[in-house]
Amino acid sequence: MKKKFSFMTVYSVVLLVCDIAVTIGAFLLGLWLTGWNVFVHGDIEAILGLVILCLASISFFQTYQLYSYHFLFSRKEHLKNIAKAFCWSFFTIVTIFFFLNSSDLFGNESSRFMAMLMCGAIVMLFLSRYFTRHLLEFLMALGFAFLFVGMTGLACKDGIPVFMTDKFVILICFLFTVVLLTTSRLLLVHVVFNKWLRRRFRRQVAIVGSDSDADSIAKYIVDNNVPFWVAGTVGSQSSRNLKQSVGKKCLGGVDKLFDIVEQFHIDDLIITDETIDKSQLFSILDYCLSAGINVWFSPKLLPIIDVKLRLDNFCGLSMILMCSQKNTWLFDRVKHILDVLFALLLCCLLSPLFLLISLAIKLDSAGPVFYRPQAIGKNGVVFYLYKFRSMRADSDSKIHKDYVSQLIKGEIDTEEDDDTPLKITDDPRVTKVGKFIRKYSLDELPQLFNVLKDEMSLVGPRPCLPYEFELYKDWHKKRTAVWAGITGLWQVTGRSEVSFDDMILLDLYYIYNRSLALDFNILFETLFVVLGKKGAY
Repeated sequence: MKKKFSFMTVYSVVLLVCDIAVTIGAFLLGLWLTGWNVFVHGDIEAILGLVILCLASISFFQTYQLYSYHFLFSRKEHLKNIAKAFCWSFFTIVTIFFFLNSSDLFGNESSRFMAMLMCGAIVMLFLSRYFTRHLLEFLMALGFAFLFVGMTGLACKDGIPVFMTDKFVILICFLFTVVLLTTSRLLLVHVVFNKWLRRRFRRQVAIVGSDSDADSIAKYIVDNNVPFWVAGTVGSQSSRNLKQSVGKKCLGGVDKLFDIVEQFHIDDLIITDETIDKSQLFSILDYCLSAGINVWFSPKLLPIIDVKLRLDNFCGLSMILMCSQKNTWLFDRVKHILDVLFALLLCCLLSPLFLLISLAIKLDSAGPVFYRPQAIGKNGVVFYLYKFRSMRADSDSKIHKDYVSQLIKGEIDTEEDDDTPLKITDDPRVTKVGKFIRKYSLDELPQLFNVLKDEMSLVGPRPCLPYEFELYKDWHKKRTAVWAGITGLWQVTGRSEVSFDDMILLDLYYIYNRSLALDFNILFETLFVVLGKKGAY
């Protein structure tokens, strides 16, 4: 598995190095043909400016997955994504040219211009949630332009290189880049990698399942020359195989999966078996992810993911990915540092609101300002959860215990009415102030103190109470593998409108796919959930 992983790393690195080299060569060719090469020769600042424009030319290649083997096996899709990336890269270069040749914007009116630009960017960022992804790409292009302009300012302290002020020269260089880079890409990917070295740059995959889905996926991989070798299938009935379509044998039962993975050096698993037990499923998942193996699911296995989230792409097929976590220690450290910094900032900014809520609670009903129940945190550790008190101080928890017990056991069903929330509504224990702060989730704000105490994170599965944890099945308890969060994937996708098992599945999807980008996206979506009062009672 390490050997395969190194090859796939080489695959991406070689593409990146070749892209940069070809782009620099195309720009040098354009400068030579236009006679501007003399302005670059021997001038270190001009060379740095040239490199910056070259990086701008491929700035959207990563965005369009042009370094992922999943998206490069199809020549048609490859060319389409290159065209899209070049369109946005060209817009980035045009924006750079505009800023570099509009010095008046950075004169006496610079502060006003920057303020207007920031306000416009924030408005467009919010609009991007409701419109197409192109609006977000527009913002990315502006961001890249600012970044490269800043890099130019740092690299060229004695003035902007003269060739960067001539739009004709830059256009010629960019056109050469489009032609040469597209040609080199087609040669490198579809001839060198996909034909000459395909045995080196293909991953070994096994399909857990012996149904029609497994058959069609295997046939798709073979027929479309996808960069995977299908080792075979894994199923409970060894007599069933995929001989009719692609001649792939059954490697053994699910109980022998771990041995099969080692024997056949499996890099990716595709699971289509709908009869597989949830506990067994997540046991397999734990093993595979710790071994560095990506696991792909048919959307039918985890339908809540298909409904609530955008599916991943397995070489053109819509599937659910549970990816192996790399450098988890580093991720956890960075995440904790960012949590503490953001929590400190929010505590300072929201301190007047804290005082107002505290005063309102004291005036509304007798009792303490904070409610501090015991909660289950990372790895089952018990801690005290801080919340603003929203109920009467003498309230009995029996109502909640009974309701949670029914919910976890699946005795509460909303199939007859999809709008029925899976949460207690019109709770007689809640005070007037409590109803208001619950409606806007203000009762959760003191959990920022739990974040500062290293007991919680800003983003993660919501903490449960001890009597809830006692009712969990073994696979439910896997949601405590990471720090509990103030907000999480369940809060921004389903909140009180999905079943308990689906809520657990959303939490597990987050755990297996967590990243800083996903955390920021969840925090961003939380704003709209809170303002829209979705699922708040």
